[in-house]
Amino acid sequence: MRVLTALLDNIERYMIILCMLLIVVLVFLGVLSRFIFHYSIAWSEELVRYLFIWGGLFGAAAGFRYGKHSGVPLIVEKLSPRMQRLSAWSVVIGSVGYCGFMALQAYRGTLRAMGTGQISSGTGIPVWTVNLIMALAFTWCAIRAAQYFFAPPQGKSELEEELDAQNSVNSDK
Repeated sequence: MRVLTALLDNIERYMIILCMLLIVVLVFLGVLSRFIFHYSIAWSEELVRYLFIWGGLFGAAAGFRYGKHSGVPLIVEKLSPRMQRLSAWSVVIGSVGYCGFMALQAYRGTLRAMGTGQISSGTGIPVWTVNLIMALAFTWCAIRAAQYFFAPPQGKSELEEELDAQNSVNSDK
């Protein structure tokens, strides 16, 4: 099970890194092309939009991995400990339901787009591939939220420990 979790963690991490890297490169090339060569790369803006959505969805899944799901701490902190736990679980259950519903809708959209053969106007990418990646990303979010529900993260995440170590080194200087 640990091997599978490590594999999923790496896939998630590299998807986010790839999306962010491609966004930066495409936006840079688009600006360079527009202002230096006076030529617009029309498809780059559409592809950046897709990458931004995909990266955000995989980032949301990573948020569940680290226990950083959505919530309103200002209100929750005023509740009793029992109500705080109930609120936290309600958010997780609602997130699983929402992500699962959105995954289903994206999957249905994928099937419709496959049936129509619709092609994206800017990139020429079949629309079903865009929808399929959204369906996979929402499914990933639902899995991560469910994973958080059944096995919440214990202690600090790798990222938090690394940031604490950097802060302690910086405070020593």
